[in-house]
Amino acid sequence: MRVAIIVSDPEDWTAQSLLASFLKKGVDAFFLNFSDLFADIGSIQSFSCSGVDLLHLDALLVRDLGRRGPGDVAFRFETLQALQEKGIAIINSPQSIARAANKFATSRALQDAGIATPRTAVTTSFKEALRVLHDFKKAVSKPLFGYKGRDIDLLEDGIEADLVRLKSIVGSQGLVYLQEFIAIETPRDIRAFVVDGKVLGAIYRLAPPGQWISNLARGGRAAACPLTEELVEKAAKAASAVGTVYCGVDLLETAHGLFVIEVNGTPSGKGIFQALGVDVTQAIAEHVHQNCYLRGPLN
Repeated sequence: MRVAIIVSDPEDWTAQSLLASFLKKGVDAFFLNFSDLFADIGSIQSFSCSGVDLLHLDALLVRDLGRRGPGDVAFRFETLQALQEKGIAIINSPQSIARAANKFATSRALQDAGIATPRTAVTTSFKEALRVLHDFKKAVSKPLFGYKGRDIDLLEDGIEADLVRLKSIVGSQGLVYLQEFIAIETPRDIRAFVVDGKVLGAIYRLAPPGQWISNLARGGRAAACPLTEELVEKAAKAASAVGTVYCGVDLLETAHGLFVIEVNGTPSGKGIFQALGVDVTQAIAEHVHQNCYLRGPLN
């Protein structure tokens, strides 16, 4: 069985752990960087990367697709789609990665599944954005395709600097994604890790002193979070709604229970390993081995 782990940084902790977990199961696993992707559309279609014929693989495990620009991202996703259609197992599927990466698509999937989530609005109109901010009073602006907590802003109605910032976001990005800000006593959220429908563990992500963004990539600190019936149910349901085999589900504690705020389709396993000693890559490798080798292709 041959499995390619798609990653742009081979030193990435999760990628290294995935490689080790696959090798322990006797799987021929290796890294591929999609910056070397090549497609040949002639009498037949062929797809290769760094000299590897992608159609001769059993599965591709997507840790990090990488990107240079919108056209490049579209090409990489279309290639994953083509490989999936030709019977290669893609984990996570291109459809679920795209749904998780697009916060608007995630919000729709969560709402359609009846999962509690903060009030959210997306608009290309600055006038509508002003109306939403006035309604929310405080709102979190996130890039539609953001990652690692970058370019997130807390905007407050009536604050001139925030209105200028809001206008700048709409002007530069063409739209704005606004989520109602929910104040909590301790600036933290919960990241639950789900593999194959099972919640393997959860961590609190605590914001650095004086800050409100708790992403580990922005200096947040991981701590063990107990699994409750509500947490397990909502995290598993969110993963199912987005369609992922493995994912990180981010939840916020509110007076009305847990709200799901995001689903990460290419999450890091480092934080949960450091806080709980749980290596989620072992469960991911087991899923791929069971479904792509012992029982045949997923697709």
